[in-house]
Amino acid sequence: MSNEQRTKWVEVFSALANEQRIKIVEMLASGKLECQEILDRLDLSQPAVSYHLGKLERAGILTKEKHGSRNCYRLKKSIHTLIETLKKEEEG
Repeated sequence: MSNEQRTKWVEVFSALANEQRIKIVEMLASGKLECQEILDRLDLSQPAVSYHLGKLERAGILTKEKHGSRNCYRLKKSIHTLIETLKKEEEG
């Protein structure tokens, strides 16, 4: 593994090392959501949700799409694959 790849993995796992961000990833595992939908499901302020979404986006875990004045978020395919692998490991 190159240093660049290692640095990227550290960034991804650091972003996932937070309960609220894990909750967001779990929500997005079912498909894309608008920021307001995520906000409605979490007991956090709008600035806190934006902070967590930004951290996940910068780590390359999710992507943001503009739909008019609304932002929609979705997990990147590689993260879906990682989640499915982890679920299989958990199931035994």
